[in-house]
Amino acid sequence: MLFAPRIAFVDVETTGTSPTGCRITEVGIVNVSQVGDALVVDEWSSLVNPGVPIPPEIRFLTGITDAMVADAPPFAAIAPDILARLDGAVFVAHQARFDYGFVRAELERAGLGLTARTLCTVRLSRLMDPDRSPHTLDAIIARYRLTVADRHRALGDARALWLFVQALARRHSDIALRQAASRLLQHPGLPAHLGADALAAVPPAPGVYALLGQNDQPLYVGRSNNLRRRIASHFSADPTRERAVRLASETHRLEWRQTAGELGARLLEGHWIRTRQPSHNIAQRRTRPVFVRIDDEPARPRILAADLLAAEATAGLFGPFASRAGARALLLQAAGQAGLCLATLGLERRSPGQACFRRQLGRCAGACIGQSLPAREAQALRVAMAAHRMPPWPGDQPLALVESAPGTTPDWHVFWQWRHLGSVHDETTARELAARHRPPASALQAAGTLAAPAPAIEPEVFRLLRARLAEMPAAPGRVVEL
Repeated sequence: MLFAPRIAFVDVETTGTSPTGCRITEVGIVNVSQVGDALVVDEWSSLVNPGVPIPPEIRFLTGITDAMVADAPPFAAIAPDILARLDGAVFVAHQARFDYGFVRAELERAGLGLTARTLCTVRLSRLMDPDRSPHTLDAIIARYRLTVADRHRALGDARALWLFVQALARRHSDIALRQAASRLLQHPGLPAHLGADALAAVPPAPGVYALLGQNDQPLYVGRSNNLRRRIASHFSADPTRERAVRLASETHRLEWRQTAGELGARLLEGHWIRTRQPSHNIAQRRTRPVFVRIDDEPARPRILAADLLAAEATAGLFGPFASRAGARALLLQAAGQAGLCLATLGLERRSPGQACFRRQLGRCAGACIGQSLPAREAQALRVAMAAHRMPPWPGDQPLALVESAPGTTPDWHVFWQWRHLGSVHDETTARELAARHRPPASALQAAGTLAAPAPAIEPEVFRLLRARLAEMPAAPGRVVEL
């Protein structure tokens, strides 16, 4: 009946849910080994002194109190014994990422390491009994009428898992159990809510993916040149990494879309993040691109939101930058390296009539005390920022960058004035899209605006687009004037 020579059914009780911030209070292990034709079962458990108070709700659930663990050994004292019982065995637990993450974290704090194949009995239940739910341990115990003492205690729950596996073999056969376990062990880190073959249909190709939670709530959006490998990496991360474990445990469904190339994946990723607002893409959701304008009067750089600028109004500006903070940091760096007066440029506060701090250090030419004209400081800052000056759009027509790959429909990415107007799959539709956004020459000269709204210039897309356009002579047919 065994699906591995050595199996360890494991359960831990803890002070909370975080492997990094919480501690184990009890460990229960049922080791099952095949010796000839016989099964050898060895049970072991121990209370653990966590070194921190046990929260009231945990005491209520498990019945383990501070008094019970006061004289128990700390985890470090029993770590060698635990490692000996787990080393070389398949680690089986209910919500295995939780138990495995806690055990690994505690072993690492004790100066020991563990790398084991894991099997989650929630996933095993879903795979072998797909028409029965829920798949909680209480539901499984009731469904199979298992006799379990000491529920919510470590050894009692570990015994329940061993009884459950035996019940599965009786109901479905030993062969069916071994086949199911083998499938799950091929992708041991997959979340309990995903099927064993969840990655089978994901192509090893460029594209965008979304991890979806309960009721298809968007959790995370990403992109990759190899969708299957990238999605799998979310579920094979170190189980002691709390955010990765939380994301994996919340994932109920996968969604992906294959693209013809890297540019298409980047554009679609940005669109999905903007429109879906996934909860784990915190940094990308807060991005608001900006430009910098440096005038002689007043001689202070101005940071302008990119989405408030007409397309043609970006010529001569500096950027785009991902955020105001990023733009300001670069201004400070450029001005400092050029020996300019940060106070005169409005990048540093100072009391009226007093020299700035950098002047006192001999790093300012003295514009703050009238020894250099503010306009000269502004001009010097423009020179220092020259590498970040926004270039003019190459030509007077929209352009389409065409990406294609074997087995996929070509992607026509339409751009005008460095802004992405949209992506389509054929030239006719690309020209129609360009026409909606391209005003007549007379209107363009008079108004200086787009004929139809377009999204703001995104820094990463701009850099990628600029690099692609620079490759035009070496890549004929990949860029089409519309």
